[in-house]
Amino acid sequence: MRQVEFIEALGRVWVPRPTSWLGGWARHSWLKKHFGEEGKVTIASPETWEELKGDFGSKFLSEENGVYKIR
Repeated sequence: MRQVEFIEALGRVWVPRPTSWLGGWARHSWLKKHFGEEGKVTIASPETWEELKGDFGSKFLSEENGVYKIR
């Protein structure tokens, strides 16, 4: 199962900064499969992430066996 925390705000999908280049690339490719639209997924700096999370809250996207769920 894959899972990522994200924030929908300002017409974009924000995700926290990845811990590695390769991990970030794989996560971005996976998120594009669900959210589509090139350029909609944006990486947030730690400061921006905390500010957005305080203002908009966060959700979790998970995928298992090709089934996506948001909670």
